[in-house]
Amino acid sequence: MSKALNCALRLLSRREHSAEELITKLQQKGFPADEAVTALAECQRLGYQSDERFAQSLCRSRINQGYGPLKINQELQARHLDKELIQDVLAQQKEKWAEHARGVWQKKFKSSTKIDYPEMQKQQRFLAYRGFSMDIISTLFREINSEY
Repeated sequence: MSKALNCALRLLSRREHSAEELITKLQQKGFPADEAVTALAECQRLGYQSDERFAQSLCRSRINQGYGPLKINQELQARHLDKELIQDVLAQQKEKWAEHARGVWQKKFKSSTKIDYPEMQKQQRFLAYRGFSMDIISTLFREINSEY
């Protein structure tokens, strides 16, 4: 087994990595590009590295941290993942984004009274900053306003 493959396996044993990220880390550790690519191919062949698994893992992690689909999409694109793969992973959560937004809103604001307009704008900006689309945010606030 090559040293590059051993190093790649050690990195993957700690957490998921994208293919691009794994190659970059191997090169930073001094392995030539061709060895890094060969090690990546072997890890993929053995099922130890998968961009799809990495994207799903990162998506779950960011949802648990309170981020929405726009922010997660941006982060996955920054990690050079395939756009179709990103859309597939985000689409798996499509029915739950409003629920996730409500959870983030409740955790941050714990509001149980009617919200005035300036406060509503502040709360909407917060959710937009967290990566929720205006469609999700407006649906959430329609629901909230109908409850009170």
